[in-house]
Amino acid sequence: MAMISRNGSISITTTVTITVLAAASAFITASIIFARRHQEALDKISKLEETRSAERKGRIRAEMKLRTQLKNERSDDTSDLEKYNGAVGDDAHKNHKLSLHCIGTVVSPYTKRMGTPRQGALVPSGRGYIQLRIPVECVEGLELYSHAWVLFTFHANTDTPSVPVAKSNGDSQVINLTKTKIRPPRGNGIKVGMLATRSPHRPNNIGLSLVKVVRVEKKERRLHIAAFDLVNGTPVYDIKPVVPWDIPGHHDNLPLTVPTWVSQDDALQKVEFSPLARDSLELHIRRGKLAPLYTTQNDGLCSSINSICEVLAQDPRASNTNSSNKRGSKETTINSDAYRFVFCSVEVFFRVSATGVVVEDITELDLHGVPHVDGIPVLLDSLTKSLGPENPFNSMSKNVPAVGGYMNVLLEFSISASIESISLWGNPFRVYDTNAA
Repeated sequence: MAMISRNGSISITTTVTITVLAAASAFITASIIFARRHQEALDKISKLEETRSAERKGRIRAEMKLRTQLKNERSDDTSDLEKYNGAVGDDAHKNHKLSLHCIGTVVSPYTKRMGTPRQGALVPSGRGYIQLRIPVECVEGLELYSHAWVLFTFHANTDTPSVPVAKSNGDSQVINLTKTKIRPPRGNGIKVGMLATRSPHRPNNIGLSLVKVVRVEKKERRLHIAAFDLVNGTPVYDIKPVVPWDIPGHHDNLPLTVPTWVSQDDALQKVEFSPLARDSLELHIRRGKLAPLYTTQNDGLCSSINSICEVLAQDPRASNTNSSNKRGSKETTINSDAYRFVFCSVEVFFRVSATGVVVEDITELDLHGVPHVDGIPVLLDSLTKSLGPENPFNSMSKNVPAVGGYMNVLLEFSISASIESISLWGNPFRVYDTNAA
């Protein structure tokens, strides 16, 4: 019995030993496999990181090569401006052209330059929106700001200054802009440097406008704005929120300094609508001629009247003319014609007198099928539609000067897929410099 018990104990001990050895062997094997796989994973991660780094460096090199090639191609461009830059030895900036992409388009009641506010704050009732061409998520959170900066181009300019090269003087050349000085509307005839004003006629067609942020309409991808000075169809390149640091004197308490001619108040004291003009405007709003900005659903009549009054209070007549009825004059001659400007799809007729401005009538414009140049309709006098036989402007529409110019001109169009050229004969347009200080 003792022998059997001893043998049994030996057998159990042997079994336990074998089991422990097997478990240890399995653990060691698993540890080796795990360590090997872990090392393989680390090696793979290291290789992926090296590959990513190499690809990133490759992309950077490729981008640098592309930029270099583009600059080399641009260096062959013998434009006058680049010749000037090269002449003064500024090689670092010679080829710095900026390529911009439109991120949105302005929908505005200011159909043409004439009648567009010089500054948006002068017409706080003006309403419109920017139709975004980028994901609406890009402007998410912008509605938390009260104002924004809008970077755009003066797409409606017709006399963009050229940059011819003057004769060489030693080792340098002098740039010569077509217009280096202008007469700002509030300047009372004085001339100042182009860059000392807010004139749209600049070396580059870039504009910066302060607008009031109203709301963001996500479904339609629209940024609704107010108090702006942008012509309908204006291409937008960037939008930035206004922050307190943009306000001069926010930190240093130094006052904003401007020339005396900028700060003078030359607004007309009184703007009123005749019964005919008010009834006509109400009719056009019901017909949808001022939609989508001014409708029967959004207090369109009251808001459009306020906007038109604010525009006219700034006297949008031309200031760079020898006419006695130019901007700033308080009286018109007895036989003087009414002035007019386009607002949405209607034409506003008004007169200026010593007591203020009177809106005498508002007529419909049919803009469908009208030739457009850079999004701006080219209007002929025959496009003005009478609302009835009692319309006093029906017989005189051809002699009514548009705001900032004369409309008795002959326009000749060369039209293919688009208008290639416009020729003007007769009395010259006297263009009002929108946005000038």
